Amino acid sequence: MKKIFNILLLAGTLFTSISCTKLDEKVYSTITPDKLSGKDLVYQLAPIYGQYRWLLEYQSLWDMSEQSTDAWVTPTNADGGWYDGGKWQRLHQHTWTAYDPHMESIWNALYYGVSTCNRVIYQIQSNGGLTADDEKIVSEIKVARAYYYYQLCSLYGNVPIVDKFDQPENYLPATNTRAQVLNFIVTDLRANMDNLSDAPNFGRFNKWSAKHLLAKAYQNSQAWIGVDKTDSCLIQCNDIIASGKYSLDASYAHVFSLSNSTSPEVILAFPNDEKNGVPICWPCYIQTRHGLNGPSFNASSPGFNGLRAGPSFVDTYDESDKRRANNFAQGQQYNLSTGAPIMSTDGSTPLIYTKNISSFTSAGEFDGYRFSKYEIKIGQKTETDQDWVAFRYGETLMMKAECLLRKGDYQGAAEIVNQVRARSFDASVPDAVKIITAAQLSANAVVDGVSVPDGVFLNELGREFAGEMLRREQLLRWGLFNKGTWSFFIPTNDDNLNIYPIPQTQLQANNKLVQNPGY
Repeated sequence: MKKIFNILLLAGTLFTSISCTKLDEKVYSTITPDKLSGKDLVYQLAPIYGQYRWLLEYQSLWDMSEQSTDAWVTPTNADGGWYDGGKWQRLHQHTWTAYDPHMESIWNALYYGVSTCNRVIYQIQSNGGLTADDEKIVSEIKVARAYYYYQLCSLYGNVPIVDKFDQPENYLPATNTRAQVLNFIVTDLRANMDNLSDAPNFGRFNKWSAKHLLAKAYQNSQAWIGVDKTDSCLIQCNDIIASGKYSLDASYAHVFSLSNSTSPEVILAFPNDEKNGVPICWPCYIQTRHGLNGPSFNASSPGFNGLRAGPSFVDTYDESDKRRANNFAQGQQYNLSTGAPIMSTDGSTPLIYTKNISSFTSAGEFDGYRFSKYEIKIGQKTETDQDWVAFRYGETLMMKAECLLRKGDYQGAAEIVNQVRARSFDASVPDAVKIITAAQLSANAVVDGVSVPDGVFLNELGREFAGEMLRREQLLRWGLFNKGTWSFFIPTNDDNLNIYPIPQTQLQANNKLVQNPGY
């Protein structure tokens, strides 16, 4: 009997729902098991890692992780641009439904990755007589699959676990609980991470990036399933730190530069290459910059003038904090070739990005600071050369600091926080500004209009990791995702919204799936 696992859990659905452009990759699915050997096994990893880049495409994982928070927003422009049926407004205001395109796009992208992992494992294991090197490749693929499931668990909570490619024809997987999904992730990581290389590898999982992912799973366990795994998270962070394989980059900007493959801080990245055409890292340039901003970079493609920073989020930065200038494009924009200020099409209005956004439904064309964390290439195209940093040592350190906070060690946490902050302030800045004390960390602080324990630390997480697809999880761990107040958002106080709905198309195609509560 023919066996197959439907990639998207939806018969007949193609990955083209994410982009009108096909994946430009060598097709290895036609390699028969008896042909897989040597370099073929390594080449099989290409579509697995390549799929990560699609998570930053249009209607992206980035959007679901950041635009649903206090940090970023896409208002409708005064000319009607970026209304798109109201999907960006619903995402920011937590009024989404199971019919919203973001829900479907990322579900498909993540399960496409899962299916690719399962297919390659099946092909390798069908070869028989696996060598030690073969087993290492299989372990690496299982760790890579755990990343896809980590994001599914974070976003949707209760999702099907499918770990085999050779399923009966017309197989439909049933929903697993979030606790079962998290346990699957943790079990696979623990079983396979020690079989991976311990040498730094910019674009592939190694032992340390697997441990980092495991630490993240433990870090969010309390928020996800109500089980405190602080001690387990701390163990993984300490292992990474003790390895000596990574260190903080002396330059915050270098971590997100076009040369970040040389940064000692990067643990795992998703490499991009403009020559390959697709996919595109939307937030890096095209989603956020105004179309007239192109001459600042001699860009061959204009920006689409959508994504902006939340004004209240910008206000959490001190003016002397270098991360403020690095993370947000602000103020007058200039022509790179002439040095002249860029003007609007009317010839008299300067292109000045202002912090405030005048309206959520009719924003001015220059309203709002823009996402500028990643260096924009001179000659920037629509396609991107920016390598996306998935995991970095700074996050490892701050995960440890968060563990220490939760264990009551405020002094230990403060030492780590200031270790990470130090590079972002000039020596001339007063200590009262650049140093965060244990006393400050131990006190309640107001975040998004709510007084919360360890709020100073939460604000610091926001500043350090702005736009790194972490803000939603940060707010969830502090219980603020639906309870805070920020630009163009009123609290819903509905904890059902802490996870997204299962896409309606998936429910219609598979009667074994169960919709999440409240939808």
